[in-house]
Amino acid sequence: MNQANASDERLMGEVAQGKREHLETLVRRYASPLLTYIERMVGDRHRAEELFQDVFLAVWVKRRTYRFPRSFRSWLFAIATNRCREAFRRTRPLDVLPPHELTAAAPVSADPTPVETAVAKETANLVAAAVAQLPAQQRTVVVLRNWNGLSFAEIAEIVGRTEVTIRSHMHHALSGIRRYLEPRMRSDE
Repeated sequence: MNQANASDERLMGEVAQGKREHLETLVRRYASPLLTYIERMVGDRHRAEELFQDVFLAVWVKRRTYRFPRSFRSWLFAIATNRCREAFRRTRPLDVLPPHELTAAAPVSADPTPVETAVAKETANLVAAAVAQLPAQQRTVVVLRNWNGLSFAEIAEIVGRTEVTIRSHMHHALSGIRRYLEPRMRSDE
């Protein structure tokens, strides 16, 4: 099988049959989006890297429970979400990431001025703080939808809720973010 062109589901089907070499391809494909998701959920790069390894260890251990052609991405993010929930139960609440780690999330033009860069970093910090204060379910939906680009249906499958519930979580999350940001954005005027 040509691993470079194979679908995630086909590769995971091979992994489910014990072909370990195909797991490496999946790890590479999901290294950035999955690690980013976990880091945004737990707020700590080191913990995120540990959880990332735990997630792929779980993929290997649970490989026989994967059912082809189920979406591998949904299955993987469901495992990651469960690992993040376990981490929440074991540790203190989410901390806001330091500003130097949030610059990737800040929308910056091609040639920003120093003032634009400072405003973008400050805005990114405020948004990160707003997302960090959300309840875990709402934060999960926001991160999966906005930073990982998953559909509401995929998120529903990942967290084991209905799509209507996921949309409701998103609505409440956006309201919470707005409530958090409005007074802070007005104070800068």
